[in-house]
Amino acid sequence: MPHPTQTSPPHKAASPQTKGLKRSASAESEHKPEKKTKKAATLPETSRMHRGEQEWIKNGCVDERRVRLVTEGIREPKADGKVVICYLQRDLRVQENWALLLAQEAARALNKPLVVIHLLVPGLAFQPTRRHLSFFIGGAREVEAELKSLNIGFELPIVAKKDPKGRLDEANKKIEEVFAALQPALAVCDFNPLRLPTQIVEALARVYGKGLSPLYQVDTHAVVPCWVASNKAETSARTMRPKLQAMLKEFAVPFPKVEPHPVPWTSKQLFPLDEDRVLSAVKPDPPEPLDSWKPGTKAALRLLQSFATPQNIAKYGKARNDPLADCQSDLSPYIHFGHIAVQRCLMEVSKLKDTTGDRAVHEGVRAFIDEVVVRSQLSDNFVFFNPHYDDIKGAPDWAKQTLEKHAKDKREPQYEFTALEEGKTYDSLWNAAQLQLVRDGKMHGYLRMYWAKKLLEWTKSPQEALKTAIALNDKYHLDGTDPNGVTGCMWSIGGVHDQGFKERPVFGKIRYMNYPGCERKFDVKAFVRKFPGAAENAVNAAKQGLIPFSGKMKKELQEIPKGRDSEQATATMMKKIEQHKAQNTNAGPSSSKETKTDEPKKRQRKGSVDERAPAKSGAAKEEAEVEAEEEAGSDE
Repeated sequence: MPHPTQTSPPHKAASPQTKGLKRSASAESEHKPEKKTKKAATLPETSRMHRGEQEWIKNGCVDERRVRLVTEGIREPKADGKVVICYLQRDLRVQENWALLLAQEAARALNKPLVVIHLLVPGLAFQPTRRHLSFFIGGAREVEAELKSLNIGFELPIVAKKDPKGRLDEANKKIEEVFAALQPALAVCDFNPLRLPTQIVEALARVYGKGLSPLYQVDTHAVVPCWVASNKAETSARTMRPKLQAMLKEFAVPFPKVEPHPVPWTSKQLFPLDEDRVLSAVKPDPPEPLDSWKPGTKAALRLLQSFATPQNIAKYGKARNDPLADCQSDLSPYIHFGHIAVQRCLMEVSKLKDTTGDRAVHEGVRAFIDEVVVRSQLSDNFVFFNPHYDDIKGAPDWAKQTLEKHAKDKREPQYEFTALEEGKTYDSLWNAAQLQLVRDGKMHGYLRMYWAKKLLEWTKSPQEALKTAIALNDKYHLDGTDPNGVTGCMWSIGGVHDQGFKERPVFGKIRYMNYPGCERKFDVKAFVRKFPGAAENAVNAAKQGLIPFSGKMKKELQEIPKGRDSEQATATMMKKIEQHKAQNTNAGPSSSKETKTDEPKKRQRKGSVDERAPAKSGAAKEEAEVEAEEEAGSDE
């Protein structure tokens, strides 16, 4: 697909099999793209639109590299078009939105009114639950009110069907209905690399191509546009980070304001934002809305301001992996729903580096930027370039091979989906993490890794583990149905963006995490206490025999809860389980990539203290190896 600034001969409208949406033209090549000078998006000249030889947008504010043409070969605004449309599916906010800024520039140049549309499709930006829908409606109301104050229209067409084929067919009809009713001269849409959003943009391309009206796409979510950040699938944060660092200053420029539009939208609203209408059409599923989260850009900006202080950032840098430290930004739901720009988060937190020389603050800034920019864009990159991003087939070759090798390893117990959903396993920490997700709509980031990895032990196959992790993640996390979430599940279960480690049953060479490892990081008992039922559920699972092992060991585990309170019983039980696992772990061939902690062992001098130390027991040796895996960065 050509970039909007490239010249190309006329082509037919985009075919149903639009391939360019997954990779930009530059991404088709393995060669590094030439560095382009920054300039505003150069859209077509208006010699065909009554303005002589003048360009129809002069001195535009949107970097041309952020924009790509979707309707291949159809670049010129439709001469008899009546409006400019901006589809905001992922980034539903007014200010600090490059897609809306480009759409307003186009509408001004064409002297047309401007309308923002969100096509509400179940499973596109969020799952059709009352929890997600409530958060969406709250944010959308704020957007509608602000747009109205700026003379810009807002429409909310709804797709009611939830099955994959039905919702796509209905979405296509809604797009055709909107096109016929509004008769756009030109449209702009935002970017989301997930499968369903991409299919919706392909549907838009078909309708707009057939109607001879151009459609431009803008990556307004990422700081560095996805198709500019890299022209290939990156293997780790280590390879992605320097590419982003080299371009951040170019793209993290101040946002212009979306101003009152000179040509007001005065037509009657066709698809109103009415809560009863939305609920009647979508018929949302549980879980229920969460009063603890206030939706919208105003709430997001307040949260950012309260987080971006030297004290908070320093604490974040030191304790972000401690679920009890209460130092997370909690911005991910707002970023996911588009209520706040990642670039705004980056700019606000980066300011703190200039206010102090405190190393702790600088470390916190670095860690936050790595999370909100590098990891986020690495996730977009993975989904953008990997058609199997939510399937074990999308895992790296080494991970697929090791998981296949251990596919028939004994997995016990195997839990039903409902038991997992209700946090009813023998692991009190896992139960607490799941209950936190269900209760609060957000699980602590460190626990997300542990939580997903345990599913590999408790389900019949890696594919089933991945399917379960994504389903629970998307149903309960407010920031679910997102490249970050699916990539996190693939990292935990499929080794994506990671390396191989010591070979173990079930896991193979996939990085291992366990209960004692979490105890080294934070006070597990204190965390479990915060979620009533977590320890009790673990005891009940043990009594029902839903625990690992068989025979004598299983009977021994079932005896532990007798005469102990739930907290004491579960802690003792987990210690026993991990010790027994360690003793029974088969020491398979080591990974071709060793952890950093392996190297010093090889270089120890003869007669060193370490060499003369007594050999560790099987359990102690296993825990030392697990700790080494925990400390090894996932950038390698």
